[in-house]
Amino acid sequence: MKHRTVLITFCIIGLLCSLLPTFSTAAQDDLFFPSLSSHYKKAKVLRVISADTLELTNNEKIRLIGLRALPAPKNTKVERNQYGFVIEDKKPFDTLEEKAFSFTQRLLEGKDVRIELDTQKKDNNFYTLAYVFLSDNNLFVNEEILKKGFAHLQIRPPNMKYTKILRAAYKKARGEKRGLHNSY
Repeated sequence: MKHRTVLITFCIIGLLCSLLPTFSTAAQDDLFFPSLSSHYKKAKVLRVISADTLELTNNEKIRLIGLRALPAPKNTKVERNQYGFVIEDKKPFDTLEEKAFSFTQRLLEGKDVRIELDTQKKDNNFYTLAYVFLSDNNLFVNEEILKKGFAHLQIRPPNMKYTKILRAAYKKARGEKRGLHNSY
């Protein structure tokens, strides 16, 4: 009888010891690598890199899941007159890249956001893949950019959490011929 209790006690202790490292590793990942947490986090946007990429105040770069935007407009050379004043280029219209970029800048720069992660946390460039929501009104930024027609829909498994919402936004923009879908 004593041998049986001792054996059961050792089995229970062994089982508990094998589970402990798993719990501590998960806790350490959240502590040292907060971007790997399966939960959302709050952050502040430092700057917009392109209509689908942004940088947070902690220097983490975020790529929006579910869309592929046009590249950011190229910086043009600034021309100056003989007195050193900037000569402004009078363009008849803004390009779609410029409109998408300025829309995303107005929407996000300097704002508090909630970052929500999905299954795949990083892309090939080590950018964090995320869904972004504005903190003040809970606006779904990924959806809003697609609704305005400023990006192509790009659904890539395993990140499928908001697929239906993103598809509906893309279809709406296409149906209303907004942004990329506008045929001149």
